[in-house]
Amino acid sequence: MYKIVEDETLLHLDRHIEKSSVLLPDMHPIATFILGSEVFHAMTHSMVLFRLRLLPRKDLVQVNYYFVFDLLSVFFASFLVLQRLQWLACIQMAQHLYYIVFWNKTSLAKKIISWSSLDWIKSKYNEKWEFDNILGTAFDLAVHITFSYLLSKTLTFTEIVVGVAMASFLLNFVMFSKRFAWSNPQNIPSWVEKRIQPLGPWWN
Repeated sequence: MYKIVEDETLLHLDRHIEKSSVLLPDMHPIATFILGSEVFHAMTHSMVLFRLRLLPRKDLVQVNYYFVFDLLSVFFASFLVLQRLQWLACIQMAQHLYYIVFWNKTSLAKKIISWSSLDWIKSKYNEKWEFDNILGTAFDLAVHITFSYLLSKTLTFTEIVVGVAMASFLLNFVMFSKRFAWSNPQNIPSWVEKRIQPLGPWWN
């Protein structure tokens, strides 16, 4: 009797796991696109968190729309494709909604803009460890990595390659293009250097 119950329990778990990792055929192109988006956002957050590619503050202020795409990417990954971890997605989306609404308006928003910019690297504040900004960015990165992993579990190897290739193309087009001011803080072009300004008190 116990053997039968045990077998039925294992069968139920196997079906649950299989169901959670299988998509309808029509969802595969969408999931592949969202995977590319999530990997791209994970890459961009890594670039900022580890200070590999940054923008001058005056340029970063103009790209607040990035948070809209970031929020939508997590929403579609969690609510539409995976239909799981909605609580985690809601925390991340609430964080991003704040920055969308109050971008460069509140001291908290101004601070994250400054901390994420080349201006911060060139300022006296660069010696300070801003744990709120570090943890906030690390949390965002962890969310994108989590959804990237879960999405990859629902796709074929070819679809994963397509999604990662799309992310790599976008990263190269945006953050490594000479047309934009994204730069390595250790090797800033002269024309980008001219766009860097001194940071005042409270990052105004």
